[in-house]
Amino acid sequence: MVVLGLLAMFGCAGGEGPVAPLEPVGGTLVLGQSLVVAGGRDARIIADTSGGEFIAVVTNVALDTSSSTSFSLTGTGLGVPKPAGPFGTRVSLEPSPSKSLGATSLVRDAELEGRLRDRESRELGPRFKSARAWHASVVPSLPTTLVVGDVARINVNAKDPCTNPVYHGVRVVAIGTKALILEDTLNPKPGFSVADYQRYAARFDTLVYPLIVSAFGEPSDIDGNGQVAIVFTRSVNELTPSGTGTYVAGITAPRDLFPQTGASPTETCAASNEGEYVYLLAPDPSGTINGNQRTNGFVDTNTTAVLAHELVHLINASRKLYVNTSAQRFEVKWLDEGLAHEGEELLFYREADLAPRQNLTFQALQSSGRFAAYQSHMAANASRYATYLANPASSSPYASGDAIATRGAAWSLLRYLADRTSPSDGTIWSRLIDSPVVGFANLQGVFGSDLPSMVRDWSVSHALDDAAFAPPEYQQRSWNFHSVFSGIDGTAALYPLHVAGMTTGTLFSGSIVAGGARFYQFTVPPNGTATLAFGAQSDRDASHLQLVLVRTK
Repeated sequence: MVVLGLLAMFGCAGGEGPVAPLEPVGGTLVLGQSLVVAGGRDARIIADTSGGEFIAVVTNVALDTSSSTSFSLTGTGLGVPKPAGPFGTRVSLEPSPSKSLGATSLVRDAELEGRLRDRESRELGPRFKSARAWHASVVPSLPTTLVVGDVARINVNAKDPCTNPVYHGVRVVAIGTKALILEDTLNPKPGFSVADYQRYAARFDTLVYPLIVSAFGEPSDIDGNGQVAIVFTRSVNELTPSGTGTYVAGITAPRDLFPQTGASPTETCAASNEGEYVYLLAPDPSGTINGNQRTNGFVDTNTTAVLAHELVHLINASRKLYVNTSAQRFEVKWLDEGLAHEGEELLFYREADLAPRQNLTFQALQSSGRFAAYQSHMAANASRYATYLANPASSSPYASGDAIATRGAAWSLLRYLADRTSPSDGTIWSRLIDSPVVGFANLQGVFGSDLPSMVRDWSVSHALDDAAFAPPEYQQRSWNFHSVFSGIDGTAALYPLHVAGMTTGTLFSGSIVAGGARFYQFTVPPNGTATLAFGAQSDRDASHLQLVLVRTK
């Protein structure tokens, strides 16, 4: 990437006064050349005899989960705006997961899972020390002699980490090398057949477990059976209220990794099942639970991807607890979820016989079996990313909540960072899992200390990815979503990024959350000079804001 001028880091982080104007930076840009300007510094573009077209991206590169930063942007000497072209659409467009991206019309309930994660972090964090002491002498809760047909008793309460256990009988319906498939005896009837459960055990043993473990590492085995208990239970169905457009497909419960009893109730978790468990949605074709019909086909379509997603959560939690013994807490929510969604993407690559860094287009997905794998394992990631693109100024890959847009952005940022810093995934995901630190410190430990600049470049890539002139820093090497989104929908207008056209004297202002961005286009007439005034309300705002200008024509 050729960058014109210096990045003017103006002001100090603690200031609150107005930002004094400085001499503009800039000059003449050639096609694909960039100018990066810090908040409070104006930019000057001098056009050649042909004039030029430009993208302007205002980014907030702060590394925090809740702040927002105010900015203003206005231009003089600008020409007539051109159509948005391949970079985005000038009208706000809410992506339709059911039509545009191949996903189901129901959306997974990320916010409920987020609330559960928050509560688990609060209640289980102080119990790390006692759990590690107990781990050396654990007695399994599930007998190691279980055979198909046996019924055991476990806590299926999916809401409360360590209190209010709800015990159901669970029948052993299939046993694999790594999978122990259990069916809640109180599930609606008829449910899956024995053959269905045997198929899930085989897919977990031969596909999901080896794939995910090779990328993220082995989970713990505190109950000594060498298996993950996979429980199809109505308790997961019960998490979805009646009449919502969302659903919960599965959960892990880190409480199961803690001891039931000990010297003090504050150091133990009485509701723990003391083992490695994943809880999944059960078929309910008649909608007996909260009136929500869940056909066998619907549950079947989701199960494999959910197993991959939840296994990553289980690995992350158990290794933080029992492998990385210097870790003091579970991974932060946004990074934990981003990694779990990365597990779904890896499942897509395996099932489609593809790999990362192939810049996949819609045409690449059309060959036999690949689009089916995309729909089953990748369409939800794409839909979440599209939700982020529809409103990137108020969404972030590392926001404190657990919104769909946050998950899509977190997955996209992780894929971008992996692709940018390494020719293959290699040990990237396991290094993030095995780090003793969490959140931003974890990312910086794996991808480097210049994380803000990479977040900035990732933001620019939303507009410039796959433009022939764009430098590598502004490319997403695994996916061409301009092609994928427009190909699935049949119209180039689908790409949901809003790019506003700038005219002389029009003031653009507002706020951008940490990790977010706003996008603009402008032209400069032949032999003209344009000045972009890039303002910030305070020194602190200026220290987080960066404006990127790229010549696109």
